Amino acid sequence: ERAVQTATEAAAVLAGLHADRAGLFDGQPTAHVEAALAQAIGQAVAGRDAAQAAVSRAADVRNRAAGQEQAARSARERADADAAEAARALNDALAEAGLDATEARHRLGFGERWLSDEGAALDALTAALREAGVRHDERRAQAEAHAAARPPLPAADEGDAPSCPPSSDAPEAQLAGAETALRDARTALADLAARLRADDQRRSEGAERRTALAARRLQAAPWLALKELIGSADGSKFRGFAQSLTLEALVAHANAHLQELARRYRLRRVPGAGLELMVVDRDMADEVRGVHSLSGGETFLVSLALALGLASLSSNRVQVETLLIDEGFGTLDPDTLDIAVAALDALQGQGRQVGVISHVPALVERIGVQVRVRALGGGRSRIETVTGG
Repeated sequence: ERAVQTATEAAAVLAGLHADRAGLFDGQPTAHVEAALAQAIGQAVAGRDAAQAAVSRAADVRNRAAGQEQAARSARERADADAAEAARALNDALAEAGLDATEARHRLGFGERWLSDEGAALDALTAALREAGVRHDERRAQAEAHAAARPPLPAADEGDAPSCPPSSDAPEAQLAGAETALRDARTALADLAARLRADDQRRSEGAERRTALAARRLQAAPWLALKELIGSADGSKFRGFAQSLTLEALVAHANAHLQELARRYRLRRVPGAGLELMVVDRDMADEVRGVHSLSGGETFLVSLALALGLASLSSNRVQVETLLIDEGFGTLDPDTLDIAVAALDALQGQGRQVGVISHVPALVERIGVQVRVRALGGGRSRIETVTGG
C-alpha cells in the first residue's frame, strides 16, 4: 500500500510537472521548442556575422579614405614646397636684376605699345648717332682740308707785331661739340639697348615662370578638388559626401514608390543643406514645400515610401530583409490604405518579411498571418499566431 501511495504521489507530481511545462511552452513538444530556439540562435549568429562583415567593410573604407587623405596632404605639401622654391627663384632673379617686386610687376605690365615706342626711340637715337658720325667725319675732313690749304705764315723778327690776325678756333670747337654729341648719343644708345635686353630677359623669365606655375596649378587641381571634397581632419566632409550619395539613391527609390502611394508628391534634396529633404507638390505647379507642412496621412505615406526605398537599397552582400511598420495607418482613407497594403504585399512578394503593428480593424482584416497579443489579466499576456485573419 505504501508503494502504491508513493507511486500515486509520484504520478501526481509528474502530471503537475507536465502541466507546468505545457503552460511554459504553450503545449508544444520540447523538440519543437528546441528546434525553434536553434533556428533563432542560427539567425542571431548570421546577423552577428553580417554585422561583423559590415564593420570590416566600414573599416576598409575608412582606411582607404585615410590613405587618400594622406596622399592629398603629401601632394599639397609638395605643391607648397614647389611654390616656395619658385618664389625664391623669382626673388633671386629680381635681386640680380636690381629690381623689387613692385618694379618688376610694373615693367611686366608694359604692353606692345610701350615696346613699339621704345623701339622707335631707339631707332631715332641710332639715326641721330649715324648723322652725328657723318657730320663728325665731314667736319674732320673740312678741318684737314682747311689746314692743308692755309698758307704758311711769313717769318717775323722778334719783337715785331704780327702782320695778320690769329686763326679762328671755330672748326675745332665745332669738332669737339660733334664728338661730345656723338659720345652722348652712343651712351644713350647703349643704355637703351641694355634696358631692352634686360626687359627681354625678364619677359622671357616671367613667361617661363608663368608656364611653370600654370603647370603646377594644373597638377595640383585634382588634389585641391579632393581636399575640398573630403579634406576635413575629422572626416566629416567625406562622411557627408558618402551619406549624400546614399541619400540620392534613397530618394530615387522613395520617389518610385511615391508614384504608387501618392503621385501628387515627389521628394527632393534641399540644395546646400546637407541631408535635408523637401517635397515637390505636382498639383500646385511643382511648388516646393517643407516636409513639416504635410498632413498626418501625407507624412505617413512619405515615410512609408522612404522605408520602402530603404528596403530597396542593397549592396553586393547586404540586403534589408525585414521591414517593421509601427502604427500610422489610422490616418489613411480606405483608397490610400488599399494602395499602402498593395505596396507592402508587393514587397513581401520579393522575398522580404514585412511586419505591421496596428490597431486599425480594416488593416487587421487584410493581414493573412497575424501574431496577436491577448491580455489574460494579472499582468500576463498570451501570444498566439492566427492565419487567415
